[in-house]
Amino acid sequence: MAATSELNHYALNTAAQQGIELVRAPSRRISQRSERGPRVNDEKHLETSEIPSNVEEDVVEEFVYPEGGYGWVVVGCCMTWAGLTMGWGVSWGVYQAYYAEYTFSDQVSKLSLVGGLFALLQNTVSFVTGKIGDKFGVKKVLFASIFISWLGVFLASWSTKLWQVTLTQGVIVGIGMGSCQPVYFSLPSQWFYKRRGLASGLAVAGAGFGGAIGTLIIRAMLKALGPHKTLLIYSFINLTLMTIATLLIRTQPNSPAARAKGKGPWIDKRIWRLLPFQSLVLCMILNTFGYITVLFFLTQYIKQLNDVPKSDILGALPLSLLNFCAGVGRISIGYAADRCGAMNTFIFVCLGSSAAVFALWLPATSYNVIIAFGIIYGLIAPTFFTLLPMVAAQVFGPENLASNIGILLLFTAPGGLGGGLVGGQILNKTGDWKWLIVYAALLHAVAGMFMVTSQSPLNSTGGC
Repeated sequence: MAATSELNHYALNTAAQQGIELVRAPSRRISQRSERGPRVNDEKHLETSEIPSNVEEDVVEEFVYPEGGYGWVVVGCCMTWAGLTMGWGVSWGVYQAYYAEYTFSDQVSKLSLVGGLFALLQNTVSFVTGKIGDKFGVKKVLFASIFISWLGVFLASWSTKLWQVTLTQGVIVGIGMGSCQPVYFSLPSQWFYKRRGLASGLAVAGAGFGGAIGTLIIRAMLKALGPHKTLLIYSFINLTLMTIATLLIRTQPNSPAARAKGKGPWIDKRIWRLLPFQSLVLCMILNTFGYITVLFFLTQYIKQLNDVPKSDILGALPLSLLNFCAGVGRISIGYAADRCGAMNTFIFVCLGSSAAVFALWLPATSYNVIIAFGIIYGLIAPTFFTLLPMVAAQVFGPENLASNIGILLLFTAPGGLGGGLVGGQILNKTGDWKWLIVYAALLHAVAGMFMVTSQSPLNSTGGC
């Protein structure tokens, strides 16, 4: 033991001279200290003696985070996955607008259910597959996701009835594209520590860029080719790009984020006693309700403007710009979270989103104002997904990160399902867009206040 201690001391000194950061693993207790997980000396926190060790406490190994190198290739692969899955989800508003106008004009109120089911299953399934990925390996999860996603989009291309669209684009695609989500959220954390926020931001930014490109292409293809050929082409594009990205992915099995191998309970009940976790859960639920409402109804709102654009491309442009700016915003927010702390940044995202809706969308009567709203809202609102890996590491500790991200994503599921449905009911009952917009803005504001009022000991080291 003395020799081991001397060796560890020598390794730490050598690494410090070379500017390399060593993080102790796999001890849960040691890992939580380095990652600022919950430690407790009072009833508000978990007693360290309560935390079961998933590996031997006596074994202390040093893990060197690469902080770059092939890690950037992994980040690029995660961006691709996010663009093809989360990007697909945020493009649903274009499909909904097309179906409402041309295919299911007599069932408009039911169309939100398709996007809602997609969002519900996407985030519910991730709770299960995150644990599976930690236990059996991420590539097995990714290849399963490829097949299910391709099958859903392929079958959707042959769907002619609303129940068929609901089953394929809502249920099957939701399961397929949700199963991979905790994997590409968590993988950058195996390669980066100091720049984890930036790396996670880049990875999740793929959703914004994919949604922006997809929104414009899908809108044009739907009008030119119809839904059958559009979905058929997209199914094989997804199949090809997802396969390439998966083959290029490498993991860091010795990193603290991966060492626990999925051991431990699905949900540690003691975490529910933490006020920051309780506040985070409420914040995630409410903020997602507001975000999904804007995402699903912004394209439809354009028809209410005084200067409705005649071009289909211009009609989809606000949502496309929102998604593109989400990509830019997620990178910026990730960088800000590294410096200011994930919790502080989360508060800014929620309150900033509310301010954008109140200040721009609520009084908007012209197309130019909606364009401005799409840009500003896109830079702020969608970025809360970027913060999940950092928040999960702070609340749960660094081990089993994919599983723990899946837990947080689970609480976005109610908003994913109900955001469009509740928004549609408000619009149908009142017949006035004002109340739908106010509803979305208030949800963001209340979500932010839950984080403000939380006496969180889990803020990152950074401060602004």
